[in-house]
Amino acid sequence: MTRTAALPRRTGWRLLFAALAAFAGLVLSTKSSFLYPLNDWVDVQCFFTVGRGVVHGLMPYRDLYEQKGPLVYLLYALGAAISENSFVGVFVVECLCFAAFLHLCGKIAETLTGLRGAYWPGAALPAVLIPLSPAFSHGGSAEELILPVFALGLWLVLRVLGRKDGFTDGEGIALGLCAAAALWMKYTFCGLFLGLALVVLAWHFATGRAAKLPRLIGCALLGTAGLSALILGWFALRGALPELWQAYFVNNLSQYSQNIRGGAYDPPLQNLLNNLTWAVPAAAGLIWLTATGRKRGWEAAACWLGAVCLFVFTYWSGRRYPYYALVMAAFTPLGIAALIAGAARLLREKPAALRGTAIAFTAAAIAAAPLTHWAFGRNSYMLAIPREETPQYRFARIIRDSDNPSLLNTGFLDGGFYYAAGLVPENRFFCTFNIDLPEMQEEMDRSLREGRTAFVVTRQRRLEEDSPYELVDEHSMLFEGRPWTYYLYRRKTAGD
Repeated sequence: MTRTAALPRRTGWRLLFAALAAFAGLVLSTKSSFLYPLNDWVDVQCFFTVGRGVVHGLMPYRDLYEQKGPLVYLLYALGAAISENSFVGVFVVECLCFAAFLHLCGKIAETLTGLRGAYWPGAALPAVLIPLSPAFSHGGSAEELILPVFALGLWLVLRVLGRKDGFTDGEGIALGLCAAAALWMKYTFCGLFLGLALVVLAWHFATGRAAKLPRLIGCALLGTAGLSALILGWFALRGALPELWQAYFVNNLSQYSQNIRGGAYDPPLQNLLNNLTWAVPAAAGLIWLTATGRKRGWEAAACWLGAVCLFVFTYWSGRRYPYYALVMAAFTPLGIAALIAGAARLLREKPAALRGTAIAFTAAAIAAAPLTHWAFGRNSYMLAIPREETPQYRFARIIRDSDNPSLLNTGFLDGGFYYAAGLVPENRFFCTFNIDLPEMQEEMDRSLREGRTAFVVTRQRRLEEDSPYELVDEHSMLFEGRPWTYYLYRRKTAGD
């Protein structure tokens, strides 16, 4: 078999392995898995509600208000296109993104160690370590979905700095696409690419390659502009550019700077210490790159500055939700590469033992992933809850039996009641977001006062007795370690 024929075959086996590792890592760790009754995380429900709306022809921000970037909703629209009435499609999207991330983790480990066999443990170990951490949360976060984009950017830069022959046009365009994907998912994600770009610029000047910079910058801008043009074109064709600008940029920058209704959370550095399963490998990898500075000085600089800029961008707003820290898990493969390099040094005269060690680590990781997440995962408590016993599906039975099912989720973020009832919201502000936006509260108050929807769902609070609604059901359920009580109200009929 020729080498050119062997390469696609080897890549195919690697992608298949990454997909298997992703499935093993996610099947019991994310609530989007088919083993769970539903993913009851309010953030994911917001994304899925907007994604289902996109499938029905609605536009983010203009028709359904939300706060993340449009790429998040397009990914959830893809999930909804696969399955709108279950989380199977979202699980498929999560698996695809995580498989791409694991594949790139393996390639980063291979690039940094120079060992082809490093790919397999490099791709397998993050499947155990990352979903096990508290920052992984309930699964399906934007921070989780961006990981393959981060890994691709890191791999491209590390590979070029290691081989020292400059970027190809394709690599420059790919970096631009990565930066654009970060911008249009959550613009704080751009921190990583700022750090990488600064080191790449310095490397070109320090190594006498400054003449190549204009071409590289042009290719990167081409990639950024290409993806941005597609997104902006979509909004322009639908007449929704003003709402995109106002909601995603203006409101987020002006309204999302403090933990409004957000609770008390650990400070940023403590957030990292809460996630030792990947924080330790990431830190060890950065230290290893620094310690081997003569060989990998530029690679160390790129990773350190990328990590610092990403950390600063992530927490600059003052918000510090626990899942924010997950972006730093992109540096996990650095520590795995350090582990593999150490093992190779110890067993350099015993290649058979080195291969055996790599195989053992890989097999153990794949086998341990679902068992570990079942035993120690934060979400496994929900596996035993039948779908019918969740407040979402209990209320859905009542809503669906009505002649005119319509719903407003008020006082808290989307709790999954639209999803369970199979409804697309009629209100632009379909739930109460964690921002002080006067128009949001005005619309909520007007809808409640005028009885615009047939049903209303609240959490932890009852409506006033003189409201146009009457209580028809209530149900409690554990969420993030504490019980929450949900109330379902129905619009009163004439004469009540």
